[in-house]
Amino acid sequence: MDITRDNTAVLVTDPQNDFLGEQGVTWGLVGDSVRENQTVEHIEQLLKAAKGHRFEVFVSPHYFYPTDHGWKFGGTVENMMHEIHMFDRGDALSAAMTNFGYLASAVLSTDEVVAAMDQVVPAVG
Repeated sequence: MDITRDNTAVLVTDPQNDFLGEQGVTWGLVGDSVRENQTVEHIEQLLKAAKGHRFEVFVSPHYFYPTDHGWKFGGTVENMMHEIHMFDRGDALSAAMTNFGYLASAVLSTDEVVAAMDQVVPAVG
């Protein structure tokens, strides 16, 4: 495998305040782990290293669309996320971990990420 700036970028998906920030709605569930593992610091190190080597860096936050609350399926955690209104935001950027935005070449929606991947990797089937 030949990793070059022409064929490689770093994409961080779902760096959400809701589970990476102390004010997030899931901090009580994950905060100890995030602190112990220095998750935020390590994500920042990764993004800085990639930028330092001139790789493109992208952030793709996730958030629920209003229609997502009508889902008729979901596991325990997914149902809990709906109940506590995790990811309920007007726009994905406001839900993203804001201290990563300055490191990104761009903040992309899920649709933009999928469209870009479709240009590089042909659909199977």
